[in-house]
Amino acid sequence: MEHLLIQAYSDEKFRSKHGEQITVLLNPESVKTGKGIRYRDDKQQGAVGKNNVFERYDSETFSFNFTIDCTGVVEGTQKGDTATAKVKEIEDSIYCYNSELHRPSFVEIVYGQVMFKGQVKKIGVDYTLFNNAGDALRAKVTMELTGYMASDEERKKYPKNSPDMSRLITVKDGDTLAALCQEAYGDSTLVAQVARFNNLNGFRNIAAGTELLFPPLRKS
Repeated sequence: MEHLLIQAYSDEKFRSKHGEQITVLLNPESVKTGKGIRYRDDKQQGAVGKNNVFERYDSETFSFNFTIDCTGVVEGTQKGDTATAKVKEIEDSIYCYNSELHRPSFVEIVYGQVMFKGQVKKIGVDYTLFNNAGDALRAKVTMELTGYMASDEERKKYPKNSPDMSRLITVKDGDTLAALCQEAYGDSTLVAQVARFNNLNGFRNIAAGTELLFPPLRKS
């Protein structure tokens, strides 16, 4: 029988394992995945309608829930095991602060043919059975993760310099719209189109910190 496996990593490329692999002995009660695409309304002045312009892909999501049972009926558990200790093992591995990363660990989930690489967003635990010492023997765990992709891997999968991809750029001190157009399109003469798309009154003296969307444009 295939078990769900949880492995923490100390690097964003998922090469350096952090701690031991955790095996979930009982199959998940449910597994949910999600994918999203973000669009932005094209608010060009004078347009009667508005078009949805592709902006970017949202991070994929992965959530599941499973039961930890330490009452002695599940093969693989040992005498003296508690759900309290098992939950702490999971939290120490993938939720708690990783001093090597200066943040929580990255996480890889493997279940059958499914492999998900990401980071924990939320963990919920419902303890339902206790021994005489007050330790939980059974717990229902809900876990939600968001996908993570190293920047170089993301560039390979979603090349942002493609003319068919939108780019969201934050203006820095010294940036000019012409230079940003040159960077995004290889053509500095597209400043008027970008300014119009972002509802700018002009394309000079844009304040640092301003976010500008550079949509797919073609040279005229």
